[in-house]
Amino acid sequence: MRTKEEYYELVLNNRKIASDPMNLKCTCREVLCEWHGRCRECVALHRYHQDHVPACFQSFINDKLKDIVKIGEMTAEENKKTPIEYRLYVKEQDQLLRSSPES
Repeated sequence: MRTKEEYYELVLNNRKIASDPMNLKCTCREVLCEWHGRCRECVALHRYHQDHVPACFQSFINDKLKDIVKIGEMTAEENKKTPIEYRLYVKEQDQLLRSSPES
């Protein structure tokens, strides 16, 4: 276990990392996602639904899981991604709703 002084150094280093705007940029490849760039909301939704982790977390989690799965001589298989057509459909529907006269 680290000492409280070591922990304090870790906190200071994390504050420095979190204050760098480059570290706060959204790295998710799903640029058409409604929550792209709104990471706090994205993570909150994933925590609420508990069906999978955000796309930006998946690659490093999958890499770690693949190493663990190899120990048991098993294989890991990735889920199918949401088709781009679905994200485009959401944008189309949103535009239709915004452009339709109110009833």
